[in-house]
Order: sequence, then structure tokens, then C-alpha cells
Amino acid sequence: MAEVFPFQAYRFNPARVDLAKVLTQPYDKITPVMQERYYALASQNLIAVEKGKAYSDDTPANNVYTRAAQALKNWITQGALVRDAVPSIYILSPGLSGAAHARTQGAQGIHRPGRVEDYAGGVVFRHEQTLAGPRADRLELLRHTRAHTGQLFMLYATRSKG
Repeated sequence: MAEVFPFQAYRFNPARVDLAKVLTQPYDKITPVMQERYYALASQNLIAVEKGKAYSDDTPANNVYTRAAQALKNWITQGALVRDAVPSIYILSPGLSGAAHARTQGAQGIHRPGRVEDYAGGVVFRHEQTLAGPRADRLELLRHTRAHTGQLFMLYATRSKG
């Protein structure tokens, strides 16, 4: 059985930022045009972390990942990101309607960390074979920021009510 845990999330502070200007698509859906548009919206746009710009003069000390880590630290210091007071498990309800709601049958989810499991253990199963480049990129971002800003979607069976 997979283990899950409550945690203290950081959230954008709506008193300091316009949420419509700081949120992005998932990194693997962002085109170069979208990336530029997100950068233009707000200095605290999550694009700086999720899919920052690479420059020809990047170094091991100054690159996409180190700048992402610095952006998160700055936003916390500035109060643009605030941490919840207590560990929680966060409920996600996509708010779908019409045909989308019918397809998902009112799907709900939770945000929470879980124990990393080896696929060979049969606890967590892949839905796709991911590519080495994107896996390395996300791991390097996690190593520098010590934060997971994207979503992992997992399905689980519930017991029948009957």
C-alpha cells in the first residue's frame, strides 16, 4: 500500500500577487511563446521556477536551476509565497461541468507527499514511459529548489459503497 503524508504547503499570497498572473501550465505543455508571455505577466510568475530561461553564458553557479531556487527564496522573503500553519492533505476538485464532468465522474483528488516506491515493488505503476531528458530536468530542479511545483497524477481504487 502506498504511504501518504500531510505537509505544509507554500501558496501564492493573493494579498501580494494576482493569482491570474502567477500560475502556469505544466512545464511540458509550455511553448516558447507561452514562456515569454508568462514572464511578461508578473515577476513572481511560476514560469521562473517551472520552466526558466536558459542563457548561453549559464554556469554551474548561475543557471536555470539556481535561478529557480533563488526565485522561490525571494518570493518567500517578499511574502509572495506563504506557508500554511499546519500540515494538511489538500483536496483537489477540478470543478468540471458538462461532458468533462461526465467523463471524469466528478473526479476528486488530494495533494500530499508520498513515499518514493520502486516500480518493481508493484505499489505504484507507470502510465507511460517517461523520457530520460525530462526526468533528469525535473530531478535537477528538485535538487536545487527542494520543492515540487508540478503535479503528479495518480489513480487509486476506492471501496464500493454498497
